[in-house]
Amino acid sequence: MDTADDGTTTDTFYGLKLTVWCDETITEGAKITGSDLSSCMKEVTIDHASGCAPVYNMLGFVQFMADNVWLSGTALILIGGFIGVFGRKWFIPITGGFAAMCAFIAVMILCSVFHWLDTTGMIIVSLLLGFAGAFAAYWFMTNDFLATMFLCIGGGFLLGGVVEGLMISIFGWGSFTFYLIITICFMAVGGYIGYKRKDTIQKYLTATIGSYMFMRGWTFFGDTGYPSEMEMYNKMAAGGTARDELVDSFTGMFWFFVALFVGCTFLCIYLQGNWGYAQPAKTSDDNHFNDASKDKK
Repeated sequence: MDTADDGTTTDTFYGLKLTVWCDETITEGAKITGSDLSSCMKEVTIDHASGCAPVYNMLGFVQFMADNVWLSGTALILIGGFIGVFGRKWFIPITGGFAAMCAFIAVMILCSVFHWLDTTGMIIVSLLLGFAGAFAAYWFMTNDFLATMFLCIGGGFLLGGVVEGLMISIFGWGSFTFYLIITICFMAVGGYIGYKRKDTIQKYLTATIGSYMFMRGWTFFGDTGYPSEMEMYNKMAAGGTARDELVDSFTGMFWFFVALFVGCTFLCIYLQGNWGYAQPAKTSDDNHFNDASKDKK
C-alpha cells in the first residue's frame, strides 16, 4: 500500500513474468539472459531444459517397458513358453507375427527420428506405413524357408550373448570385439543350418529361442546377476571401468539361469516331439510317405 503526498492511499500489486527458453544443455541452475525490474510487473528471461517441449514418440513405449520391468518380464515368460512348446506347430504364424511386430516398431522409430509423429496428420501417415511394413514382413515370412532362416539368424544372435556371458562369468574377461565376432559367427552358422536342414531344425530352433525368452523373462525380477544383452554391449564398447562393472555384475544366480535355459530347452524339445497337441498336423505329403512306407514293408 502506497501513500501519496495528499494523504490518499492506493493499493499496489506486484507480479512476476518468467519466460523460459529451451536449452537442453542446461539441466541444473538456469541461465538468466534478460530482466526488467523497473515496473511493478517484474520480467525475467532464462534458458533451461525445462523450457523444451516434451517429445512424444514410439521411444516412449520402449521407455515405458523399461520402467515397468515386471510387465516386460511377464510378457517374455508367457510368449517364450508358448514359442518353446508350440513353435513348431504354428511356426509360420509365430515367425510372421514376430517379424511383423519388429517391422512395425522399426518403422515407427524411423518416423519418430524424422519428427513425423509431431502432428496428428503425420501420426496417421506413420501408422499406415507401420501397418504396411508389418503386413509386408508377415507376408514375407509366410515362406517356410525364409521364416526358418530368419529365426536361425536371430537365434544365433541370442546364443552369442549366452556364450559371451559364460566367458565373462568363468574367466572374468569380456571383449567387445570378441562379442561381435562370436555373435556374427553364431548368426552365420544358424543361417547355414537353416539353409541345409530346414525341415528338421524348426523343432530345436523354436525350443531354444522360446526357452531363452522364458529364462530372460525371469531375470527381469530383482537383481538377478544376469545383465541384459544391451548392457553387455554398451559396457564392453565403453571399456575401462564400465567393463569392470560388467564383470562384477555377474553373480552365482547367473548359473541358475543358464541351467534353467538348458533344462527348458530339452523339455520343450521333448514336448514338441512327444506331446500330440504340440505337434503340427500331418500334411497330405506326410500321409503319402507313410502309406508308401507301409507298402514297401
